[in-house]
Amino acid sequence: MRILLFFLAFSTLIGCQSANNSSNEEPIVKTVEKYNLPDILEETSGLAMLNDTLWTLNDSGNEAALYAISTKGALLDKRDTSKTNIDWEDMTIVNGNMLVADMGNNFGTRKNLHLLEIDLSNGGATTLDSIPFHYPEQDNFDFQQATHFDAEGIVVVENKIVVFTKNRSTLTSEVYVISPSGGPATKMGSLAVGSLITGADYHHESKTLALTGYRRDDNQYLYVIDNFSLSAIADANISQYDLDFNGAQIEAISIIDAKTFWITSEETKNYKAFLAKLTIE
Repeated sequence: MRILLFFLAFSTLIGCQSANNSSNEEPIVKTVEKYNLPDILEETSGLAMLNDTLWTLNDSGNEAALYAISTKGALLDKRDTSKTNIDWEDMTIVNGNMLVADMGNNFGTRKNLHLLEIDLSNGGATTLDSIPFHYPEQDNFDFQQATHFDAEGIVVVENKIVVFTKNRSTLTSEVYVISPSGGPATKMGSLAVGSLITGADYHHESKTLALTGYRRDDNQYLYVIDNFSLSAIADANISQYDLDFNGAQIEAISIIDAKTFWITSEETKNYKAFLAKLTIE
């Protein structure tokens, strides 16, 4: 028995050494830049690049404004809108304009989910359209700690507006398509991420989907899906990367290229709100 145990232990040791060999190392994410954000962005919750400028926003209870920031986290501009920030959670680009997702629904009680298309040209912030939508599967709007119908990620894929939910019961993300005219969202599938998704971006040139998420132990994660397609969600190959920001609250992501990303985190007891640049190596 001792000989067998020794053999197993020796085999495990050899296996670990082989796995740690530089020629077989798994890709990891490294933080190559990190900057604190100004106090006005302590609840940053969305991130998007428009005309070579990073834009962000705050979530519920804050001003209904969009903020331009530099790649070092400095505030460049603030654009007030005429709308109300019920619970703005993410943003993406559509028709050359900013699409703001007022779809935070922490306890499943909201019946007024909507998207705002905002024109940021000419130094203003003009709301061109408000797109109401709902999840047809939801028939209970009572207070729910583990709602299936909260969402914090939005992208445009294959010319379709796509929302990623944070299913607190299953730790999956349900993928929905929103019509440009609104109405019932169409469920396309589910991603077994094992966490609560807080941000999303899609890189059209490389067809890369990137998601951020966290678990109840406050660990933060990056998920990358190469060649993402709405018609092949069930076959999506999800690469998960641990982020070295335990105790932060990563809320948003913007893809630079297939291996490089901007993220923002809101302020927590462990971190000030920050902007960081990540790379997969």
